[in-house]
Amino acid sequence: MFEFFVSAGQAYNQVGMFIGAIVCLGLGGLILGNSLYWRIHALRASGTIIGVINRGGSYTPRLPLCAAGRANPCGQSDTSSGAVRGKETGRIVPLMISAHNPTQAQEANSYLFDVIGLVLIAPGVWFGYTALTAYPITPMTWIMAVAMLVYLAERGHRVLIPKGQRLSIAEWRKQHGLGETATIDLTDVKPIEDIVSAPDIRQAEQRQLQSSRKAAPFIGLFALVLVCVGILQGRKIAHLEAAGLRAQGQVVRLKQEYSSGSSTYYAIVKFRTDGNQTIEFKDDVGSNPPSRRPGDTVTVLYLADNPRQEAIIDRGIWLNWAIPGIIFSVAVFLVWLVVFILRTARPLARGPSPTDW
Repeated sequence: MFEFFVSAGQAYNQVGMFIGAIVCLGLGGLILGNSLYWRIHALRASGTIIGVINRGGSYTPRLPLCAAGRANPCGQSDTSSGAVRGKETGRIVPLMISAHNPTQAQEANSYLFDVIGLVLIAPGVWFGYTALTAYPITPMTWIMAVAMLVYLAERGHRVLIPKGQRLSIAEWRKQHGLGETATIDLTDVKPIEDIVSAPDIRQAEQRQLQSSRKAAPFIGLFALVLVCVGILQGRKIAHLEAAGLRAQGQVVRLKQEYSSGSSTYYAIVKFRTDGNQTIEFKDDVGSNPPSRRPGDTVTVLYLADNPRQEAIIDRGIWLNWAIPGIIFSVAVFLVWLVVFILRTARPLARGPSPTDW
């Protein structure tokens, strides 16, 4: 019975990772592909901000812009936020304008969607690779896949809008201001200076500056800790890959450890070294449900001079480097975030330029 539940738990994890990989890769590929399409096919021009559309305190998904040299000069940016900085009336911005719909535009120097796409694709690749390599594909995998697909189909059917109440694609695009015939109601467009006074903007910028300055050292310190941990992990893996030996091992039992109210299962592996020494070690990677079970055969990567302390389950070069790679990736992102915060805070500290208003 225990074997059945372990097998079902493995299959559940594996199918869940497959579904997660499909969702992340699909969304990430769609967002990144759309961003790359814009960068390749969009027309380039400079635009002047003539105002914003205030919708509930967000200034808002559309920023009206005038691009010189266009038959229909007034377009809309499809990015927005509740911040007011960078939306000053008269500010000139480089634009990418849709070749098919000149009322749609994006700021050329914004890489937000590229980053979002890559952030979604990265875990999608990880989920897919882990599902294929960390778990065996068994009949239970297919049974669990069918069960989860049936469940998702049933849940999806419940949330679907009845056919008679659905909008057509043309109606939906019209309702959301998309398509060739979409126009901007200029009565909704107002200078940001008429919505928020200069003292209020300055006060908001000062609050943002103070919070950014407080957060930056903590983020930088956390990034430094991650870099140190990543270096230690990377040195260990590099040493094992360069000087380690491989041997066949077997999972002899699972060790259950509790932390923060949840349990994690770690594989205890026994193997015989090149010098005919029998070694048992606990693998560093645990999961719940367990990804291994007693009796599983694994490949062990170890150092001949210290096999008790320096041994891991060999998951292949990509997965062996996955943990250091993830740690370094997060550290690099945090360093970039600190640099971005500090660079953004500098002009705020200097105060607004005379041309801002």
